[in-house]
This record gives sequence, structure tokens and C-alpha cells, in this order.
Amino acid sequence: MTINFDPIFSGMQNGPDKINLNFNEVKTELERMNGDVVTIPKEQFTALNGTNLDPNIRNGCIFKFNNFAIVSFHMYVKVTMKGWTDREAVSIPKSYVNGYSKFEMFGDHRRYGFDNDGAQFEIDFHLDTGTLSIYTRDAEWDNKGAAINVSGILYN
Repeated sequence: MTINFDPIFSGMQNGPDKINLNFNEVKTELERMNGDVVTIPKEQFTALNGTNLDPNIRNGCIFKFNNFAIVSFHMYVKVTMKGWTDREAVSIPKSYVNGYSKFEMFGDHRRYGFDNDGAQFEIDFHLDTGTLSIYTRDAEWDNKGAAINVSGILYN
């Protein structure tokens, strides 16, 4: 938060007006920080490349501020893939992330366990295409399910 205050001193001319201007600066900055919340309807998530996307377990929110946004996507997928395979699995309309040039995921890209077998997989969100990809690591997936949770920051 960057606010530039006018200095105020005892007995200055227009002191109350300067105090009011400083107050308005603080108010404006706090309003800017409130941001907007954009909810991505579950119908806007599209399964790609043979991915089965649970119709009821998919949602997303984007918390937009002036210079950045925080995103959170959640979904459950089932896929059949060979080991060490990377593919795009789910997309959202790119218009939700327009205006940003970089994405940094919170936490590790690697996820562990689904169907109680402890297999590892990696996920990534591709800002340029609005797609989420799955990388199967060494396990072959035969209609395996995975809960996908992606959170991160969009910025320029």
C-alpha cells in the first residue's frame, strides 16, 4: 500500500482541509484493496483430451485487485493415461485471466495419492491457454480419479 500524505502541522492554514485530503487518500486505498470476487460457474470448466470431469465437483474463484489476482480452482477428474504423460485436461475461458501475463502457483506442483494407492502426479495451470494439465509421473492411470486443487497469483 502506497499513500502520500500532505504534512500537517499545528496552526497551518487549511489544516482541516489537508486532514480531510489525507483521510480521503486512506479511504481510496482501502476501497482499492477490497477488490472484486469473480466466481467461475461450474459449466465454464471444460474437459479436454478424454478427461472425465465430475459435473458437481468443479468451481473457481478469482479475487481481483488493481495489480494482481488470487485464483483458486477445484475439480475432480478421472483419466486414462500412460505413465510419464503430460496433457491438458481442463480449460476455463481465457477471458477470466485476461490482463495478466504471469501465474505463480502456491505450493508444490506435485500431488500425492488418489484411490489410496499413493501415486504421484503433477498439475500446472497455463495462463496463455487457460488450461490445466496433468502429468502422470511413473504411474499408469486406468480411469483413476484425482482431486485437483490449484491456487496461485496472477500478475504482470
